[in-house]
Amino acid sequence: MELVRNAYDADATECGIELINATRPGGSIIVTDDGDGMTDAQLTSDFLLIGSSEKSSSPFTSRNRRRVGEKGLGRLAALRLGRRVKVTTRARASTDVQHELYIDWDELDSAHAVEDVPLELREVAPHGRVGTRIEIHDLRVGLSDVDVERLSRSLMLLTGPFQSESTFKILWNSSAFGHEDLAASVTQEHLQWAEFHLSGKLGADGSQSVELRDHKANLLATATASELRAAAVGDRRRRPPVGTDQLFNSAPAAQFDLWMFNLNPKNSVALRDSMQPTPEIKSWLSDVGGVHLYHHGLRVQPYGDPGDDWLNINVRRAVLSEFRPYTNNSVGCLVVSDPENRLQPKTDRSGFVHNAAFGELREFAVSAVEWASQRRRQLRERERQVQRTRTKAQSADAEAEFTRARKDMEEQLADDQGRLGGDIDREAVQRVLTTSQRLADQRLREIRDLHAELLLYRALATVGTSTAVFAHEAQQPAARIVQEARTVDRRLRQDVDASTVDGRYKPSLNSIMDGAHTLQIFAQLPLNLLIRKKRDLKDVDIDEVCLTTLRLFHSFLSDRDIHVTHDLGCQGLHVRTYEAAVESIIANLLVNSVHALTRPDGGEARRVHLATQSFVEEEALWIRLTVDDTGPGIQAPLEEIWVPGYTTRDGGTGLGLTIVRDSVGDMAGRQNAVRNGPLGGARLLIELPVSTTTATGDSNDGQGEQA
Repeated sequence: MELVRNAYDADATECGIELINATRPGGSIIVTDDGDGMTDAQLTSDFLLIGSSEKSSSPFTSRNRRRVGEKGLGRLAALRLGRRVKVTTRARASTDVQHELYIDWDELDSAHAVEDVPLELREVAPHGRVGTRIEIHDLRVGLSDVDVERLSRSLMLLTGPFQSESTFKILWNSSAFGHEDLAASVTQEHLQWAEFHLSGKLGADGSQSVELRDHKANLLATATASELRAAAVGDRRRRPPVGTDQLFNSAPAAQFDLWMFNLNPKNSVALRDSMQPTPEIKSWLSDVGGVHLYHHGLRVQPYGDPGDDWLNINVRRAVLSEFRPYTNNSVGCLVVSDPENRLQPKTDRSGFVHNAAFGELREFAVSAVEWASQRRRQLRERERQVQRTRTKAQSADAEAEFTRARKDMEEQLADDQGRLGGDIDREAVQRVLTTSQRLADQRLREIRDLHAELLLYRALATVGTSTAVFAHEAQQPAARIVQEARTVDRRLRQDVDASTVDGRYKPSLNSIMDGAHTLQIFAQLPLNLLIRKKRDLKDVDIDEVCLTTLRLFHSFLSDRDIHVTHDLGCQGLHVRTYEAAVESIIANLLVNSVHALTRPDGGEARRVHLATQSFVEEEALWIRLTVDDTGPGIQAPLEEIWVPGYTTRDGGTGLGLTIVRDSVGDMAGRQNAVRNGPLGGARLLIELPVSTTTATGDSNDGQGEQA
């Protein structure tokens, strides 16, 4: 790869690589190019001089290529692969002469000093094209299949296939080793099967913009710098307020593209009927998957190499896999234009120094990927809600049609006056059968929709089960810790002076007992939430559940110095639902406020206010539940906070407010959010219809008289 890069720096249009018996020691590697070649002065004062390179003083070639090597060391590693080297070069500046150079590394290795071995540079009559030919003979170690595959991949990706047509072509005989020429099969034709295409631009002035398109190139969404920064997962202290554009001031200009594939097209409405060559694409992505970085026209290793997830997209997918790309189902490139050399190569040429320019470049790409994931979740959620509404309407229509058809048939049979031999209206029977089938199809669609929602909650069910087991098993150890701490206190007072115990040991013992008490409280919390009777359908008193939930969370909130007030004005009003569902809504809203208040920018006054009030709308009685806090407010787009998987917190699942939304929807209610409420922080509102039995004073569980 170093010799190929040298050919690129020599303004070559072609570079050929030939492997001769290279799978075993003693073989040869030959690298040729049609570049500018070298004069005798360049050979002696540049090529043969360790650490020397004219690229520092002459950074651009005559073709205006930015030279990629400046250390003057890379070629030595290549030349040392074999014991003997022959260099043949014909310079464009002096085509009337050709030079040959021989190096015997065994002779140099056995010498006391390098200077003791003279190197002969011979002039010969020109008989080859302008350029350089380097022959490395008598290889010390043969190339394995893995070596050849790695080399093929690196050569194929060096200049493409993502960039526009390159002026530098690499030719080599990998097929002679039983390996397909990847460069021939990997083209932009594969990219047409991507389900989504994310593209973004980072300007030299620090401006940022991205867009997301579907497989038909339809524009789905766009984002500016502020929206990208809001989507970034990380330290909130570095994030500007929504509505402001914070520009990068160190990163060079770049173009970012990421193609995201659906390797199971049956799950994609867009690709379900397509002829996507999935096995071929899977194999291709296993070779080229990941995000590759191109600098001055050439790919920079190790970014995008197998196992090098330099954008941590696999890590983020592990937190929440839905709609997030990873290196096995996506491929992308970050093409950097860096005339000022803001990115500094490491000494060993393995990537760039992690300076401010590289950090901003990486942050831009990470933010774009995270933004695209959020947009995909939002689009899928909108589609799911529309489909859910459509399916319900279609089911209702099918059921009504079935009822009408059955009634028509019953009336026709009644007209026959029960005569066994009477003719039956076959069209009426067929209509009943047809509508029955339609009704069954709609029911199946409803089941599929419910199954999709079931999958969304199974992860939480697993967490809940594990938490319940831990909570149950943690109670006894916590109690034993308290008991042992008291025993230690008692024995210390028997053996040590009381003042010493109080001054030296008591603070630590108190801390141990406080921690054990907290563990007991936290263990009791999930067990209370999982009580079986809370999952019985009944008329639920919202105010009563609010008070119960606040009592459950009291210690949890107090330990975080969060002061909770409440103003409950719906005593005796009920909602027909499950107590566990209402408890889940309140718990998730409280936890949402806790996360906001405990952020670095959450402020010192940690307050939460919970309130309920009733109101009448279109002659129907409703309950409005509000939760306000003194946090920094909602910094994300309001419509996205309810979308499954959306989170601005490291390690968050993004399902808390989705559970609230779905639970409220099951109660025929509605939810809303205000970016900054009366306390300065977020305000979340839940509105639920009051049970008709409660409103008329005829509750099924005996609470109607109280109402």
